[in-house]
Amino acid sequence: MSPGRQDHDDATGQTRRAAVSGHADARGGGAVHEEAGRWSEPWLSQLILDHARDGIAVLDMAGRMRWMNPALERMLGWSLAEMRGRNPSEMIMPPETRPAPEALARFRYAPGSPIFDTYRVTRHMRRDGSRFWNQQSHALIDLGPSDSEKMVVVTCRDISTEIEVQTDLRRVKDDLEHAAHHDDLTGLGNRKKLSQFLASGTARDSLRRGCMGVLQLDMDRFKEINDTLGHDAGDAVLRHVAAALREAAGEDDLACRMGGDEFVLICPDIGSRSSLVRRAEAILTGASRPLRWRDQTIMPGISIGASMPGHEGVGSSTDGMETPATLDGETLIRQADQALYSAKEAGRGRAILYTPELGRRHRDEQQISRDLSAAVEHEQLCVHLQPIAHLGTNRITGCEALLRWRHPTRGLLHPATFLPAAHQTQLLSEIDYLAMNAALDALADLHAQGFADLGMSLNVSSSILVDADYPALLDWALQSRDLPAHAICIEVLETAMMMGGALDVTGAITRLRALGVRVALDDFGSGYAGLTHMSSVEIDAIKLDRTMVCRLGRDPRARVVTRAIIRLCAVLGMDVIASGVETQTQVEVLRRAKCPQVQGFGLARPMDPSAMVEWLRARASLDGPLVLPDTPNGADTDVDDPAGNTDVDGISRA
Repeated sequence: MSPGRQDHDDATGQTRRAAVSGHADARGGGAVHEEAGRWSEPWLSQLILDHARDGIAVLDMAGRMRWMNPALERMLGWSLAEMRGRNPSEMIMPPETRPAPEALARFRYAPGSPIFDTYRVTRHMRRDGSRFWNQQSHALIDLGPSDSEKMVVVTCRDISTEIEVQTDLRRVKDDLEHAAHHDDLTGLGNRKKLSQFLASGTARDSLRRGCMGVLQLDMDRFKEINDTLGHDAGDAVLRHVAAALREAAGEDDLACRMGGDEFVLICPDIGSRSSLVRRAEAILTGASRPLRWRDQTIMPGISIGASMPGHEGVGSSTDGMETPATLDGETLIRQADQALYSAKEAGRGRAILYTPELGRRHRDEQQISRDLSAAVEHEQLCVHLQPIAHLGTNRITGCEALLRWRHPTRGLLHPATFLPAAHQTQLLSEIDYLAMNAALDALADLHAQGFADLGMSLNVSSSILVDADYPALLDWALQSRDLPAHAICIEVLETAMMMGGALDVTGAITRLRALGVRVALDDFGSGYAGLTHMSSVEIDAIKLDRTMVCRLGRDPRARVVTRAIIRLCAVLGMDVIASGVETQTQVEVLRRAKCPQVQGFGLARPMDPSAMVEWLRARASLDGPLVLPDTPNGADTDVDDPAGNTDVDGISRA
């Protein structure tokens, strides 16, 4: 029907050739094929052709119209009289696909052409300009060797509705396919898209050549944005980061949102680690631009971990690192995630590249996490006690309970080694309660040994501090050991006070003081708004941070500030304990400033409860004023406390 253009071929079809001795043109006056019986009557052939729902045309071998039935006239909008002797393509092919007149003049049907063996679907145009999909089948009528003895019968059917249904179904399928592999909010790929790409030949080739780089991204303090401005603002920030990711990504890169505020960028042909770092820095710059949202200006922040094959990132199998033969996309993503964790630890808002040392440290942390669960179960956690001295009376007034872990292979471990793992494994609360009970047991034993006037300072994490059950549990623990509440001082970190939000620290302090327990503000002067807390929260004591105390011997400003704080506490009726005291110079400055109590390595290192009993028997009453060496007795960051006062959320430290 339309020899100049072919848009669709059906997959199935059959040869439609017929050799007949004559043919009829019902409206053109030709002879009808003669068959015996009543079915050969000319009027029946005419009736069938006139009432057929499919369009039927008879063309000569040059493609010119000889005859067509009424159904085809209605389909095309052209009459037989108007189309007779013309190639239909002149009239029914759309202008943009219509063959040139020269091509139509040269056209001839070839008897052996595949056109006679298939269905064809072509976009045609009616007389009124409307377009439709025309399914055609061609049959050859061969009455002799010459072209004048051959004709082509074309059967036409308008299948526009079927095509539209198929198109809609295909569009729905494409939409579903896209939705299955892309994130609705940002339009980036999702986990399924990432997995599909990592399984592709492109990814395998990139890994084989060592050219694949991975960037793992995570929003900084994203929860704060959601909590303070709402989830609509959070969504706007996620779209902002996605836009920065697209802007910095290379043409062949794959950007995916992994869920929440986590993103991944796969760079299959980044070439070098320095190029990967530059791409990460470009994303940091773009994502950190201020975002105007409604009447607010949001300052987004992200951290990035980077990983790429190379001698810095791949080691031998002897040190636990992946070799080039075993390195795959998931491994690179895992390494990038470890680098991201380091970026968060280092202060956020930066990109860190994975290294073997970083990997070893991460594996050590994982091992600590596994061992910590066993430590809790097998009671390997304990407390050591560090004495506190009163400068006015020259007597030991109490101790601070400091958490320790008796590791079966690594020896005595300090909190800085394992509290981050406790936080990650959600064991912090359980460990806090274990430390509380161990400290109270130690205090009960000290009282039983004759030191009934001693008190005990306990550090607690903010999550336990605001536990509604904590005061009752502490009260029960005290009563079960026949310990007075006033003998206990709960030390609260300034950082816990700064959290606010869902943590009602002020209310928790009020409930504890209602029991008769004393509360101290720990690490006072370490950089937060301590004076604000002194005026807004009723507390019994402050603990001067060791970083302030260590400067007393050389920094006049530190001495002035310390004296002012001690005078202010005296006016407010609050006690003061100076921690980290190591030298006689520090003791004299504090004594002149009328600081009531001191604690530090200069007085004694932390020791287990049984050793504390012996130490107290020898020194419960000091022989005159406290005298320390001018040379520090080992800084507070030596083997007894490798990370100083570093802790996670305030649980028994040092």
